[in-house]
Amino acid sequence: MGTPFEPPVDRTPQELATELRGLADVHWETVWNGPPLPGQGLDMWCAQFGWTPTQFEYVLNVVTDTGGEMTLNAQGGSWAPVQSLRHWVWGTSAETPEGNPQVLAEADQAWPLYRDAVSSVLGEPAWEGAWDSASFPNELGEYAIPREADRIEEKDPYHMAYWELAAPTGALVSLRITPALGTADGSDAGVVNMSLRVYPRPLEV
Repeated sequence: MGTPFEPPVDRTPQELATELRGLADVHWETVWNGPPLPGQGLDMWCAQFGWTPTQFEYVLNVVTDTGGEMTLNAQGGSWAPVQSLRHWVWGTSAETPEGNPQVLAEADQAWPLYRDAVSSVLGEPAWEGAWDSASFPNELGEYAIPREADRIEEKDPYHMAYWELAAPTGALVSLRITPALGTADGSDAGVVNMSLRVYPRPLEV
């Protein structure tokens, strides 16, 4: 599944837990309704969440007061409604296809550390599984899970878990590791990235 990739980042599990605690009191309905257009209104809108806008072409990128970088995604590059919030967490890459098995092995080692960091803040996930899990959900918020055949072939998502935040927060949090095309089959030098995403609720999952 074609996925835009950022250069691999390396936030620690502890830093991820800190970011989640910073989101604990966010008024998600305000987030989903979307920000005003760039200018003083946008700065004030971001400030209520402890965010500073850094880029606002097509998507809104912000830096949190704890140093994390997040992207607010809206369909077609519009400002509202916001469909999801994304935070790149961790990644690694290989120089050649021969290094792909090691990339996937590193992802296997990293996964439980970051999953447990999220669980330390949000509790146990509502669902967790790997690319070959029989109970994989068909969709998650605005993110369409690849068809089963493609998921198995591309190992995408490689690992995934989601947490349902209790009302009235009205949000669902997912953590997943996504391999770039060519990683699973060795046709290209491998890249994997882990991202945290927050979606509106209610959802059919």
